Amino acid sequence: MSKRLIALCSLFVFVFVGIIGRFAYISFAKTYQVDESYNSYTLNIGTLNTNIYDRLGRKINNNSKQYVAVIRPNEKALSELDKLFDDNEIREITTELSKGYPVIRNVDRKVKTQYIQIFEKIDSDCDVAYHLMSKQTGGLESHVSEEIGNLSVNFTVDAMGRLLAGDEGSVINNNYDSTDGIIISIDRDIQLIAEEAANSINKGAVVVLDAESSRILASVSKGDDYLNRAISPYAVGSVFKLVVCACAIENGVNPFYNCTSSIKVNDTTFNCQNNHSHGIQDMKKALANSCNCYFVNLALMLGGEKLLKTAREFGFGNEFSLYKNWNISAGFFPTLETLKSKGQLALVGFGQGQLTDSPLHFASVVACIANGGNYYYPTLEINNTEENRVISEKTSNVIKSYMKYVVTNGTGSSANYNDDTAGKTATAQSGKYSNGSEILNTWFAGFYPYDNPQFAIVVMCENGTSGSQDCGPVFRTIVENIDKM
Repeated sequence: MSKRLIALCSLFVFVFVGIIGRFAYISFAKTYQVDESYNSYTLNIGTLNTNIYDRLGRKINNNSKQYVAVIRPNEKALSELDKLFDDNEIREITTELSKGYPVIRNVDRKVKTQYIQIFEKIDSDCDVAYHLMSKQTGGLESHVSEEIGNLSVNFTVDAMGRLLAGDEGSVINNNYDSTDGIIISIDRDIQLIAEEAANSINKGAVVVLDAESSRILASVSKGDDYLNRAISPYAVGSVFKLVVCACAIENGVNPFYNCTSSIKVNDTTFNCQNNHSHGIQDMKKALANSCNCYFVNLALMLGGEKLLKTAREFGFGNEFSLYKNWNISAGFFPTLETLKSKGQLALVGFGQGQLTDSPLHFASVVACIANGGNYYYPTLEINNTEENRVISEKTSNVIKSYMKYVVTNGTGSSANYNDDTAGKTATAQSGKYSNGSEILNTWFAGFYPYDNPQFAIVVMCENGTSGSQDCGPVFRTIVENIDKM
C-alpha cells in the first residue's frame, strides 16, 4: 500500500473520529442549544443574476460554467476526496468537515462520484465585451444586475442541529434556469471581430457604432487592468480636426494657407509633425496631410465661441447615459474663458491643450458626420431616438469626401479597404513622459462603407508610434472581416 494511501486512511480515521466526537459533543454538552424551529441547513450553490443578450438575442453573460462539489461529513464522502482534490485541499476540507456540516468546493472537472454530489454552477462573468459588461470593471452588470434565480441544497437537521443520517440533501432550483434579462445593442459577431483585431494593441481601445444611430455594436478595452479605456478620456490630437472642419464649413470659412512647417502665435511656435513644410494648403489637403499649421490658423480665424458651440453640439464635455441610469462623461472641453487665450485656441485647433475625449464618444462624432449630420450620443439601448441636427447634409458630404481623401491620398492609407473607407489619423501628445520621451496616444477614426455608411469605428492605442502605423491596420482588419460576415 502506498504512503499516500496510508496517510489518507489515517487522515480519514482521524477526521471520522473527530466528527463522531463532534456529534457526541452536540448530543451531550449542556451549553450547546439549537432553536427547536431550526430544522434545516442550506448550502447555496449559485446565484443567477440578470441575463444580458446582444441585439440578436445571444447571451453575453452567464455563459461560463463551473463545477461545484458538495461534500457531506461522513466516512463515505471522505473516501472519495482523492478523486477531486490534492493532499493540501483534502486536509483543509477534512478540517472543515470536522465541524459537522457539509462543505462546498469548486472543482475543475466532473468525475463519477457516488457520495460526493457535483453540480453545474453558472459563472456570471461576460465572455465578450468584458470591460464594458463586468461588475469588476464597473460595467453594465453593476447598473442592471439583480438576483433572478438561485440554486441550493437543503439538508434536514434535528433540534440539536445534527444532520440526519442518510439525508443526501434536497436540491432547490429557484428560477436558476431563467432566461429573463435585457437586450442591448452589442452585436456578438462584430464584438468578436473587434476583439480579435485589437490583439495587436497592448493598451488602448476599439469602438464600433451603428453609424445611423450611434448604437454601440462593439467595445474593446485593451490592458492588463480593470480600466475601461473605451470610455476613458485621452488627448485626441488630429482627429479633432474633423470637428474644426465642420465648424469652418458651417460658418463659410475655407481658406488657403501656406504651411512653412511652423506658425507663431504670440510667443509660442507650433510645428507640423516632423517639421514638415506642406506649402499651399486648402482644407482638403490640410486634412489629408494633417497639417497642424493650417488648423491653428483656421481655429484663430473661427474664434473660441464658434468652436465651443460646435463642440458642444457634438457632445464634447457633456454627460450622457450609456444605459438607463449609467451616466458617463464625454471627456473635457475648454471653457470660453480659456479659449480667449490665442495659445489655448491654437492648441484646440489641432486637438491638443486641455481638450480630452473618450474613444467611445469620438466614435459618435464620426457617426454624425457619416450619417448626414444627425448627432446621437452613443448608447447600449436598442432604441436611440434623441437626435440633434448638428451640421447640414451638405457639410457632412464635404467632410466625408475629405475623409476618403485622407485614406486614398493622405496619412490614412493603411486603413484603405477596396477604396471604400474614410477616416482620419492622429498622433496625440499625452503630456506624460517615459525615459525622457513623451508618450503618444495614436488614433484612427473612420467609417465604412463610404457610399452607404453603416459603421463608425475608432481605434486608439496608448504609447503608440503613429495613427497610421498602430491604428489604421486594425480599422482595416475590422471592416474586412465585417465585410465577410
